[in-house]
Amino acid sequence: MTATLLAISAAYVVMAVLLLTMGLTSRFAWWVKATAIVVTSGFFVEVFFATKGLLGWPGTGRLPPRFQLLWTRVVEPDPKTADRGSIYLWVEEVDENNVPTGVPRSYRLPYTRPLADRSLKARDEIMSGNPQEGTADDVAGTETVNEAKANQNAVEAQNAAEPGTARIEFLDELRDAPRVEFRPMGPPLLPPKPP
Repeated sequence: MTATLLAISAAYVVMAVLLLTMGLTSRFAWWVKATAIVVTSGFFVEVFFATKGLLGWPGTGRLPPRFQLLWTRVVEPDPKTADRGSIYLWVEEVDENNVPTGVPRSYRLPYTRPLADRSLKARDEIMSGNPQEGTADDVAGTETVNEAKANQNAVEAQNAAEPGTARIEFLDELRDAPRVEFRPMGPPLLPPKPP
């Protein structure tokens, strides 16, 4: 995301500098002005492709502390392609009255087998018509690191059994992963009715 923002910024700065220095009233030769037009047009294309990268990609930032889980997708690790796996959550933050607020957002979490199991179970509950609430702790507990070690050991054992496959190391990525839990979503808390 940062590289995309830097690309957009650089493209607009270059475009502005070119337009300011190569104005129509300048005394440059016509071929210099034509080159400036072609280069500026090239940066318009750069801006187009750079902004396409901003649309629809899941965030890797902090999950809301309480949220309604709208959907989930689990992508298992693949040792053959060195893919670490991911868990994608589509969530909507809820307030203290258990009412969804804001807009739904997509988040990408590092893959762990226990989180994948919890996510799939919550997805099955959603499919059964039971809304699911989620909570996320920002501080990674020892269980998250233990889950990461167990996943890495399983991948290493699988790699040892299959020569020529890639080794996946993802302990560092999982150390800062949030602890996410799911439970049935309760009804909204309404104010008391007057007598």
